[in-house]
Amino acid sequence: MTSRTTERAVARALQRTITVRRLALEFPPDLDPVVVEGCPEESYMHVGLSLLLPHLEPYLIRSMRSAREHVHDRQLLADLEAFSAQEGQHFRQHVRFNEALRLGAFVGLAQLEAEIEADYQRSKSLRFNLAYAEGFEAFTTALSRFSFESKLLDRLHPAVRHLFLWHLVEELEHRTVAFDVYEHVCGGYFYRLGVGLFAQWHINRFVLRVIDAMLGTDREAFRRKYGGRIAAWVRTRTLQRQKVTMFFPKVLATYLPWYTPHKIAMPAAAQALADHYAALSSRVA
Repeated sequence: MTSRTTERAVARALQRTITVRRLALEFPPDLDPVVVEGCPEESYMHVGLSLLLPHLEPYLIRSMRSAREHVHDRQLLADLEAFSAQEGQHFRQHVRFNEALRLGAFVGLAQLEAEIEADYQRSKSLRFNLAYAEGFEAFTTALSRFSFESKLLDRLHPAVRHLFLWHLVEELEHRTVAFDVYEHVCGGYFYRLGVGLFAQWHINRFVLRVIDAMLGTDREAFRRKYGGRIAAWVRTRTLQRQKVTMFFPKVLATYLPWYTPHKIAMPAAAQALADHYAALSSRVA
């Protein structure tokens, strides 16, 4: 057993159980897509991510489950199943949230969703799929840590805040699984890096296209309500600064040859929320 394999085994033994939580989240009908009051740019970022997930997460589940016959570690198999179950709960709740949003007036969103779904349905190798999954999970691990440190989600509409808090807590909870499955089944730093970079570009490209489509649907009405570019810069300057100083360094660290999510601790605030949502889940019939 290599030192890295031993390190992963010890870290898994110390890691808390991955808990599948089934929540009864409630979303107001006909929910305004401006889920961060007064800031459509930040709001549409969250909407874009939510529109992505019902297409991305089933792909992640298919990718993980296609690797099962190649996984010979009993604990890793259990982690893989728990990962898939958590992701299944995530995309179902995001479907409900997306359906509650007033998105009918925005041009081009259905086409963007059709394109991303087609991307995820195309046949690819198991190695590519697992490396893509790890690229996404490395990104969301960084995003989750950034969200807790920056208090990014505090600005969200309360109903939406619970959706994203619960989701990001579980991204942290299962942060090691895609990495371990890729290393166990395929391995290879440079391949993981290359496909992971593509995955992060692919995901962010979709979100940015959603933002552009939503901002561009009725530019004149938008300008009358929210102002022009200077007003947009003022609204988003704090978030942009936080991205540069707090988020990007976390993402860049995942590109290093010695990166492993096993060395990332679960923040105390995230663990407290994990326990809170687990208690709520136990009350759901």
